[in-house]
Amino acid sequence: MPATRIDTDSLGPRQLPAGALYGVATLRAQDNFDISFRKLGDAPELLNALARIKHAAAAANRDIGVLRPDVADAIIAASIEVESGQHADQFIVDLLEGSGGTSINMNVNEVIANRALQLLGDQPGQYDRVHPNDHVNIGQSTNDVVPAAVKLAVYEKSQTLIDALTRLAEALEDRARAFEDVLRLGRTCMQPAQPMRLGQAFGGYAAAIRRLMAKITAARDEMLTLPLGGTAIGTGLGSAPGYRKAVYRHLRELVGADVRPGENMFDAMQNADGFARVSSEMRICAEVIGKIASDLIILSSGLNSGVAELRLPSVQPGSSIMPGKINPVLPMMMQQVAFAVVGNDAAVSLASLQGQLEINHFEPVIASRLFDSIELLAKSTRIFADRCISGIEVDRDQSLKNLMCSAAIATVFVPKLGYTTASKLVHASVMEQRPFIDLAVEVGLVTRDEVLDVLHKSTAYHEDVA
Repeated sequence: MPATRIDTDSLGPRQLPAGALYGVATLRAQDNFDISFRKLGDAPELLNALARIKHAAAAANRDIGVLRPDVADAIIAASIEVESGQHADQFIVDLLEGSGGTSINMNVNEVIANRALQLLGDQPGQYDRVHPNDHVNIGQSTNDVVPAAVKLAVYEKSQTLIDALTRLAEALEDRARAFEDVLRLGRTCMQPAQPMRLGQAFGGYAAAIRRLMAKITAARDEMLTLPLGGTAIGTGLGSAPGYRKAVYRHLRELVGADVRPGENMFDAMQNADGFARVSSEMRICAEVIGKIASDLIILSSGLNSGVAELRLPSVQPGSSIMPGKINPVLPMMMQQVAFAVVGNDAAVSLASLQGQLEINHFEPVIASRLFDSIELLAKSTRIFADRCISGIEVDRDQSLKNLMCSAAIATVFVPKLGYTTASKLVHASVMEQRPFIDLAVEVGLVTRDEVLDVLHKSTAYHEDVA
């Protein structure tokens, strides 16, 4: 058997390995776009979605009499192999290819066509019985297949993010319960504000994550509205009567979700705002988690020289020169993830903006950046939850000391002492560099026995039920 074969397209012949399942279109794309670390075979959710679309399309075209049953069945069998993870090494097109998705689509068409030929007893590259364009791609266009596949991939892949955020919310809720009775100093503008409880702060963090999960879930559900069936520009030209209804029926079965065509196919193909929306929700989520991480860094700062109310788990030494130094590396990791996700969202936003006329031909970079954001957030938040949040401890004495030494405690005693008297004591405490409470006790306005009782009562959640 020869080691190579010759495939030919409109630009001329090219030599390929004899056993390659990809063809000349894929080979040209490999030459042109070898620029990033991620190839189509490295994006299993996208590859799976593309294979499912080819599977559904072949079944639909068989149902309406466009494909012979033996050809359709061979395409379906080859698609199922790709769906199951086989032949990943044959998908060699760079995910940032510059053809608006055509090279991605053709890589899939060629691999499925050549594998279908093998299943029918023919050799790769002998496209008389199964052709990448005439059979595997029939009723389709890159312009509706690739954005539909990216949407399905984002839908599938983002479940890992939802799961990770759920774990983070649970870890925060656990800490909120553990710290429910811990008195602390609430701060605004990095200055003392009012007394509160540490559990309330962590409860707020958990509520934020739950709220953001709901936003991401809603944006994720929009990914099930597809442009598939619009073919090149929304008219459906190139697909046979009955195809759209049949392809969605088969695709729903394969995906196991309510995939549906856009209400207006021209809108569905012209605009990428759905991608921008889900990307922006992930950016906002990353920003909020980054803010929580920043809070933890502040509250754990300095054993004897900072706030020092929280003790984060010691996961690794913090310095190559300073003995015993431990850094808040996991919160810092989350901050850096947030920076990266913000950058990814900017790329998605620009790509959404730059669509032209009837399609957006920047789905490859949209897919690349969305996948990166999902992976970064899902992996980092799970690590953050398990290796940092779950192990946070509080220094109760330090937390109470910071509160009791602060003039912010005066707010609690305004109803008892009056605003004018409390203000005079605050000014005196600043001038004498003594705690407000010490002065109030000294002049007989309060007793130490009632201070903690007042603080616990005042920091209970006050809800206006009127």
